[in-house]
Amino acid sequence: MAIIEIKKYDVAYYAGAKNVAAYPYRAIIGLRDEDDALIGAAYFHNSTSTMPVADTMKGSGYISCHYLAVDYPHVLDILRNEKPVFVEFEVRPGNIGSIRTSAEPVGEGEGSDSTTHDPMIKEHKPLTR
Repeated sequence: MAIIEIKKYDVAYYAGAKNVAAYPYRAIIGLRDEDDALIGAAYFHNSTSTMPVADTMKGSGYISCHYLAVDYPHVLDILRNEKPVFVEFEVRPGNIGSIRTSAEPVGEGEGSDSTTHDPMIKEHKPLTR
């Protein structure tokens, strides 16, 4: 298992109008270390038909993670809002790459208070007997 901390990233989000159908990727996010060296990339495919059977890690240590284009905002959100973030490659479960965080305390989030502002979550009210 290889795990490398991502210190920087760059984004290529492709346009191309109707020509984009011939190109397999909607976007590529380059993953870099503290020296700006490329350590891997996240490839966001327009279709499952262009995705490889497995992710890869080259002899140089470069890790390729493959996602569908719909996953782009989720991966970008992790890179923008979490720290530290790592790229990991696991051989045993079938050559799977991942972009992940380290363990965080439960409840750590955007705000400093513990109340929620999500309208889908109802406020907790104590049970009465």
